[in-house]
Amino acid sequence: MIRLATAPVSWGIWEATIDRPDLIPPDLFLETVTNMGYRQTETGPPGYFAPNGTAAVERARRYGVELIATFLPLRLDDEQGFTDDLAALDQVVEVLDATGSGTVLLADSETPERTAVSGQPQRMRETGWDGATFEAAAERLLRAVERVRARGLDAAFHPHAASHVESPEEVEALLERAPDVGLCIDTGHTVVGGGDPVELVRRHADRIRHVHLKDVDGAVLARLRTGQIDMDEAWQQGIFCRFGEGVVPLREFLAAPEVRELDVWAVIEQDRIAVTVDDIDEVRRAEERNRALVEEWLS
Repeated sequence: MIRLATAPVSWGIWEATIDRPDLIPPDLFLETVTNMGYRQTETGPPGYFAPNGTAAVERARRYGVELIATFLPLRLDDEQGFTDDLAALDQVVEVLDATGSGTVLLADSETPERTAVSGQPQRMRETGWDGATFEAAAERLLRAVERVRARGLDAAFHPHAASHVESPEEVEALLERAPDVGLCIDTGHTVVGGGDPVELVRRHADRIRHVHLKDVDGAVLARLRTGQIDMDEAWQQGIFCRFGEGVVPLREFLAAPEVRELDVWAVIEQDRIAVTVDDIDEVRRAEERNRALVEEWLS
């Protein structure tokens, strides 16, 4: 069955914002989401929930939460960058392992080149990897997955906007080369990349390990498609909007038999940029509305 959870990205806490001093701190985040009834959450970027396993165990115990996943981008087309990224991978594995379980959600890292063309099919094809690069990227992904599995945890690949694995063709190219790797479906990133999340779940239901639920603002997406803005600007303009107000077929996705049969966590996500600690009440109201809609669609 689908089980609902939350994530710091909905509260403005992710790789693009983690260095800001005005972010919602982890204790306030956890106090807020547990008061909303959540007992499961993703960790946020490496170091946000806790710097190490010992601190993670203490914080998880204090709030009575279960850590279900960590999202981590890796430089899959750059051997030295990938090697450097393994330190962050080891940190998130330590945190999840110490607290009991969880899935590491691995993605290709965003790049300026792909940020400029994200959501634009023709320009994405022009800047895409060749076959040899896909082979090397898949080999690095498998190395990372084995590193996770060696600690008794699971891993899944997360296609992501502004990376080199965004479009349906790119997703298929990587999955074909890494057949033993699970999949995290993100409904928002799938639509931005030109895909259909309902079709994706039907094609790869047996590989799905985790779900991210998002909606996409159609007007912002249209500007992205025509190159008026890039993906960085799209995030700033709120491309991931309140559920039910965008173009993602969330109701149909959640009604699909393949989704109903999944035994995974579905994380309610609305990626936000311009969120500070002072915005927490407003974000909470929006998140409560998003969750209420998801629960209605699942009933």
